[in-house]
Amino acid sequence: MIFLENEVQERIEEYIKGHNVCTMALSDGFEPSAHTMYYICHGLHIYLESDPQSQKIHTLQSNPKVCLTIDEDYQDWREIRGIQLYGKAKIVDEMHAPKLSEAFSEKFPHINDFGGIPSHHIYVEIIPEKIYFMDFTKHFGHKSLLFVDEKKSILNW
Repeated sequence: MIFLENEVQERIEEYIKGHNVCTMALSDGFEPSAHTMYYICHGLHIYLESDPQSQKIHTLQSNPKVCLTIDEDYQDWREIRGIQLYGKAKIVDEMHAPKLSEAFSEKFPHINDFGGIPSHHIYVEIIPEKIYFMDFTKHFGHKSLLFVDEKKSILNW
């Protein structure tokens, strides 16, 4: 089955929107690290929140290249679906923090049970460059590839 680029993008956006947790892999050139994180999204852009003093933020400041996966734990390989996204991370300007904090609270209302996202936390935008969408329900090893041309921030949503 062949999908047109718009169809692939729609399927990827739907998959990203339908999940809550991603794993972000990064490296400072010496040590690789992987971080499981809750996220929100707008289109193909992923937004994360973190303590600005965390290891991942220090690593992202030295090397903004990331690989991010969104998937599930499948027992049956014929069911496998998932996203592998390559892109760059960018610290979001603090003027967007209230909007992002509200979006996190809407998607994850339990955050409010903990007092919300701490006010000193910052937000990171993952700007995608290419995305693989694995869908073994089509056939074993099936992948679609989407190159993302839109690199500018879409925080005006």
